[in-house]
Amino acid sequence: MKRTKFKKTKPYLVISFSGGRTSAFMTKWVLDNWKDKYEIIVVFANTGKEREETLEFVQQCATYFNFNCIWVEAVTNPQYRKGVSAKVVNYKTASRNGEPFIAMVAKHGMPNVNSPICTRELKKNAINAYVRSIGWKKYYTAIGIRADEIDRISPTAKQQRLLYPLVSHIPTAKHDINKFWNGQPFDLRLKPYEGNCDLCFKKSLRKLMTIVKQNPDLVPWWGELEKQYSWFVPISKRKNEKIKPPLYCFRSNKSIFDIVEMAKRPFVPAPDDSKYVPSLFDLELDVSNGCSESCEVF
Repeated sequence: MKRTKFKKTKPYLVISFSGGRTSAFMTKWVLDNWKDKYEIIVVFANTGKEREETLEFVQQCATYFNFNCIWVEAVTNPQYRKGVSAKVVNYKTASRNGEPFIAMVAKHGMPNVNSPICTRELKKNAINAYVRSIGWKKYYTAIGIRADEIDRISPTAKQQRLLYPLVSHIPTAKHDINKFWNGQPFDLRLKPYEGNCDLCFKKSLRKLMTIVKQNPDLVPWWGELEKQYSWFVPISKRKNEKIKPPLYCFRSNKSIFDIVEMAKRPFVPAPDDSKYVPSLFDLELDVSNGCSESCEVF
């Protein structure tokens, strides 16, 4: 495949476009305000488990705001200690049945909150692989984290050359994002708790229960993944005696069918209202790890 080579005239900046509302707002702001300061590319990494609504939103943003977005997917090398490469796709050719995700699990095992290998392999490493392929060796990365999410900022941001424009340059909160999208001719057609990846393990138990109750058609894919790989331990972890299969993605090592059974019992569904205040019981179900509308790669 022929790749475009970029000649450096300014510092390089990669915008990591996650496919969420905040990330899209940040992407537009950076392109509007920093195009004279940096040589910029916008990259969206598809895991194959993004909601169709997310893919549509990425395409709409790219067209309406002229993002010139590059879609990439990780190509997992099954050989031990060999990293991923990046395949360039587009809205029509992007994987929609988890193909990149399955290839990652077949090598690295099931991801979970303590081992978010899908974020590392399918997003961070895929984006880095693409950027290397166009000859960029030293570059900044813009991340769509807001001022009201400051706890999500990486403690090694400076070393990794990460930039958070919505914190440092244009302090932005969730209501600012909502106000912006309310004035646009299109929006991400997902509720806040649904996120981009359909049943991401970073979601709280409440969110997962709500989603499987509303979208039972998502369950079989995850059930098949667990059937094939819950007893698989990757080479890199086979000497770790603390790892005892079966291994599942979800919190407290729950399987997708545990989540389904929990959802059959009475519970307060995840709200799509940011003003909702959970009860003490709900707080236990709502333990999260920074997953809201999207998954940031750093």
